[in-house]
Amino acid sequence: MDPDGIDRRGFLALTGGALICTIAGQEVVADEGKIDVEGLSTQVKVPPKVAAADWRGGEPGIRRLASLGPGGQTREYWIAAEPVEWNIVPTHRDQMTAQKVKYGKTKFAAYGYRAYSAGFKAPLGEASVPGPLIEAEVGDTVVVHFRNKLKAPVTMHPHGIFYANEMDGAYKGKWTDPGGFVQTNRTFTYVWEAQEGTEGTWLYHDHGPMDPLPIFKGLFGPLVIRARGEARPDSEFFLGFHTWDPSITGLKTTYYCVNGKAYAGNTPTLEAHVGQRVAFHVYGVDNFFHTFHLHGHRWKEPDGRIADNKTFGPADSFRVEFTEDNPGRWFYHCHVFQHLHQGMNGWYLVS
Repeated sequence: MDPDGIDRRGFLALTGGALICTIAGQEVVADEGKIDVEGLSTQVKVPPKVAAADWRGGEPGIRRLASLGPGGQTREYWIAAEPVEWNIVPTHRDQMTAQKVKYGKTKFAAYGYRAYSAGFKAPLGEASVPGPLIEAEVGDTVVVHFRNKLKAPVTMHPHGIFYANEMDGAYKGKWTDPGGFVQTNRTFTYVWEAQEGTEGTWLYHDHGPMDPLPIFKGLFGPLVIRARGEARPDSEFFLGFHTWDPSITGLKTTYYCVNGKAYAGNTPTLEAHVGQRVAFHVYGVDNFFHTFHLHGHRWKEPDGRIADNKTFGPADSFRVEFTEDNPGRWFYHCHVFQHLHQGMNGWYLVS
């Protein structure tokens, strides 16, 4: 195809390839069209331990763990996986280039995690991409009551934090525990422990039998474990870098996103003030390598190097922290140029 007949953004959109993954041991290749996750899930056998579990009380029996460290507490969450209509580019514009995004429809049927009040009595907001923040301090126990409201089995699997084998939230074929195969309208309670050595910026995501498709449809979120008594930053941002693929969305192009949205003015607009302690919690949750670049700023890496651009890969996560000293309207973005110009950019406003 002659690139002179299309604009730069359209030319970059042509460079994507087929989505290839394995679902419960079966290879799925999507060259054209949208993958039917719910339909594929009907072909996956229910593992023996899941079928044998006693769900009559709402969920199978679990081993509840006490809080570990001195002063630790139990932090309890009620989270459901639900369908959600998602608009990737609600303004239909890219403020970085002051241009209209010309790919037609930008809405599709996504998956999202949704926070509820105790006992799932009332939603605390809409289902979202990413899902709600889960946070704890060293010494705490995190209890997540998870309910699946989707038509395919999904789970919650954490990074960084400690957990017993049955709390893994991962599909393991015939060895799968109930928490690794939560079926429609069932609830499972995960118990995770913020032991010494688990502090950091992490993430959680589906790791059930349909993995990675539910992740690519939006089932992921941020997890942070702080040191005991650690003071919160004055301004704090949680940023998931990921991709919406046409085989997942049914849309015309690939969108490179931050927190489910593409292009400045749609992605999160971050705000801080000079003199504040600022923290960016960043993680990747697709098949690509990205970078986190922040215009007009730099920070010290753990090894002492000064940086303004950090490379990370799938499921990598990190924190960037500094004292704000430079007012203005700044960009944050991925410096893989295809990703940058397909939407992975946003505003950072300092007053």
